[in-house]
Amino acid sequence: MTWLLIKIGIRVVVFGAVFGLYSWKDPRVTVRPKYALPLVALVFAVINTALYWLLKPVLNLATLGSLGLVMPLVLNGAFLYATARLLRPLKIDGFWPMLWLSGVLTLAHGTLWLFLDYIHW
Repeated sequence: MTWLLIKIGIRVVVFGAVFGLYSWKDPRVTVRPKYALPLVALVFAVINTALYWLLKPVLNLATLGSLGLVMPLVLNGAFLYATARLLRPLKIDGFWPMLWLSGVLTLAHGTLWLFLDYIHW
């Protein structure tokens, strides 16, 4: 249980940095007020951690693994959409900013998976 909380904490920091940098770079993605950024990162990290590990095996089985490379992008896009719908401080104006942010979050997710889940320290 402690390791799960540590992993979620690390994910909150990394996803918070991604949301902060991306909202600073792209005016179509905003987190206002700025002090809500940790809340946005926490909600996304919890959704990402909990639902990703529940949905990925089911969807891989349903598609017979044919969408294995695209599945993280699709799931993170859905989680980003859910986070934006749940929290008012996160605003994403348009499909393309959502897709690009989802791609950046997927890269962060893959890096976290590599270092936190795959390589067991």
